[in-house]
Amino acid sequence: MYGSGEGTPPGNGIPDPTTASLEATDGPLTTATYTVPSPSGYGSGTVTYPTASGPYPGIVLMPGYQGTQQNLQWLAPRLASWGFVVINVGTNTLTDDPESRGRQITAAGTQLLALGDAPGNPLSGKLNGTLGATGHSMGGGGVMAALRDDSRFRAGVPTAPYHPNGNFSGVTEPTFFLTCQSDSVAHGNTYAMPWYNSMSQAEKLYIEVPGDHLCPMTGYGNKAKQGKWMVSFFSLWLRADTRFSPFLCGPARDADKNDTSLVTRWKDTCQF
Repeated sequence: MYGSGEGTPPGNGIPDPTTASLEATDGPLTTATYTVPSPSGYGSGTVTYPTASGPYPGIVLMPGYQGTQQNLQWLAPRLASWGFVVINVGTNTLTDDPESRGRQITAAGTQLLALGDAPGNPLSGKLNGTLGATGHSMGGGGVMAALRDDSRFRAGVPTAPYHPNGNFSGVTEPTFFLTCQSDSVAHGNTYAMPWYNSMSQAEKLYIEVPGDHLCPMTGYGNKAKQGKWMVSFFSLWLRADTRFSPFLCGPARDADKNDTSLVTRWKDTCQF
């Protein structure tokens, strides 16, 4: 396998996943939130984290053009309740380009890890040093920039990603592209699929679903399925928890992959 997931061992309060549990709104762990008091290098940050003792991998959520933390608010508690410390960020300005968003993902990851190392805050001792990222639109382009430029990021999920000048053939970490069939802004054929095809040294997953450019955002799309795929992908590649692999590469995924009302295109580098 390419990539090198490290982190929380399987069984650290995380039961064996099932289709039903992964498609539920919340996972098995109780979570709480913490507002970053002085964001450094990005606009704002709200952290959702498991209240149980860690440590856990960290994940940065990055919105798209004109977007705010609301864009991916649905995803923060979902991921955190499966054993991740998730920082949902707001950008310096609403019009920051994908490269800027990539730098802000890196800055948010740096501060998240620093909070985990510092005493006197709820995140102390919660982070294990492993990072991932997901983002929408220009935020998805930012995820690709972070994977390209910052080796601390070990897996990424760019959703409806947009980056008009991106070359990501050198990305080697596991990447899950989630795209929208009717996207007139960042169709998979324009950005995500050429990147997928160029990344010869990475484990990859590409899922296209019905909907327009907003399909990965809060309030749009099939969040039970999207959440299941993202939780499984990050659990496998950030925690090396192979219990989640069947939902991406094994028989448990076939009902999704073969349902044309749910998935309009699926590509992968299984087995992983």
